[in-house]
Amino acid sequence: MKRYILTIVLTLSLVLISCSQRLDTSGNDAAYTDIKDISLSDTSTDAIDSKDIVVDGYPDKLEVKYTRENSGEPLSNEEITTNTKKILRFIKKVRYFDYVLYTTHGVDASTGKKDYQFWFNEQFKKEGDTVTFYHPTNPNDGGHNLHIPMSRVLGDVIAAYLFTGDKTAGLAAEKLCKGMSASMLGMVYDENDKVRHLMARNVVTFNHTFLTHDGKKKAVDYSGWYSPYTRWNCYRFKYEHNPYWGEVWVTNMRSKDDVPHIFRAVPIIRYAAMYANNENVKTACTEAAELLELFAKDIVDSDYRIRTKDENGNIFIPGYTEDPEVNKQQGDLASFIEYREAVPKGECNARRSAELIGYHKQINEWCGKGEPNEYDEISFAINSYNRRICRYFHLSHIANTLINRDYKASRLLLDGLDMRMEEEESMPEEKMQTSKEDWMRDVALYLVQSHSFGFPLTNEEVRLIYKYYLKAIDEFENWKYWDPWDSSVPDGDLGSYRPPSCKGSGDSQECWFRVEDIAQIFENCWSPFINPDSPRLFDCEVVRDPSKWE
Repeated sequence: MKRYILTIVLTLSLVLISCSQRLDTSGNDAAYTDIKDISLSDTSTDAIDSKDIVVDGYPDKLEVKYTRENSGEPLSNEEITTNTKKILRFIKKVRYFDYVLYTTHGVDASTGKKDYQFWFNEQFKKEGDTVTFYHPTNPNDGGHNLHIPMSRVLGDVIAAYLFTGDKTAGLAAEKLCKGMSASMLGMVYDENDKVRHLMARNVVTFNHTFLTHDGKKKAVDYSGWYSPYTRWNCYRFKYEHNPYWGEVWVTNMRSKDDVPHIFRAVPIIRYAAMYANNENVKTACTEAAELLELFAKDIVDSDYRIRTKDENGNIFIPGYTEDPEVNKQQGDLASFIEYREAVPKGECNARRSAELIGYHKQINEWCGKGEPNEYDEISFAINSYNRRICRYFHLSHIANTLINRDYKASRLLLDGLDMRMEEEESMPEEKMQTSKEDWMRDVALYLVQSHSFGFPLTNEEVRLIYKYYLKAIDEFENWKYWDPWDSSVPDGDLGSYRPPSCKGSGDSQECWFRVEDIAQIFENCWSPFINPDSPRLFDCEVVRDPSKWE
């Protein structure tokens, strides 16, 4: 009866859940020496001794013993190698890392300003030897959740660089680490504004033309976003005296939608900052890691809420202003605590992830297994995108326990992830709020990403991953715009430079991995946290040596 009453109360409250675009501590290592003997029922808030530990470098292997019951027919080693080579041949053929550099944009170093590149999803046109990436006129929208694909691409190019030494991947890692920083530095009002770490939804600067890394003429035109607007979930406005780029247009109110994806990328950004051989990569990713640490610390220090700035550079918290009507509209847009009193463990994964990034240890939160609870259930019923937010905060929590050697939490959270994965894989189609193909494609991606952080797969799950990964390779073979300067690409306004990830509708719909996830193979092969008790997913010896990709 209590749960039934709570469900009614939460349902009424969560009608106001705000998702933009409406799709839109570590403890003492000695205490955890015998990981296998940790009790999964130990979920008290006193379970972790949060004394600081001092260890040289980051972990180089998974120190947590965790197994799951396997099922399904295994792939042979020959099949795994064949599948691995198919993915890698494609990445090499289309020059995927060049594509990332071609189609991301920000500010080029030739301008004399601080350079960076960011993953936008806009339009392009070609005229002779010049390709222009432009932002169509959009008077009240544009680029609200770009950090989701951006974070995934960034993690994969870093992994490709660290694992193979590919120089183009390294350049992409450098530029995109700078792009992550720019999403915070762009919301600095003027030279007197000392708060550099609050994150915008997006920042656009000035139009310019320059040469790509391989000498092709590229132009960037942001003009379509040079206009102010005010919406319930964000404002766009101009800062005239940003200390890095001068006049910039900022879309504020970084909502929590993208934050778990950003948090999941933090460990590999930190590895790049510490271990990259290229000084440019190391410097760029060090700055990104430092700013992201301050961003997460600010969330914790603000009682787990995401602060932002207004058109005059003043700091405020969305949903916690002096205007009750605005607060009602914004709801929990930028908050991890809106329903904490009703469901104490609701959004615990989000809060503790912020602690581990900002402070490298537990501060207040202990989430036990982090498994789905009433908050997950009801927020999903209100808005399907909330499911993805909850999914990825759980995974970001695991990722950041591992890099911070918070192994007791890691062990419990992996067990909770098994519970979550069981729910995801067995979700009745009538409750998915999307097509079954779209749902299962996202589950397959979630599985391969989870595998990077200690989660053992089953043979069935390995086959599911390959279903959507290899389908992407087959479909992307027909995409014409991997190199927009190629002679086969005609002049004219050519639309999107991102290929689609589904076709058809209803029962006949087919989906596959998105273009931002096509290099996921590198994260898995780079990761020091692959579970040795898992069935093999990729042939990483082939991945490590580009001469074997053919």
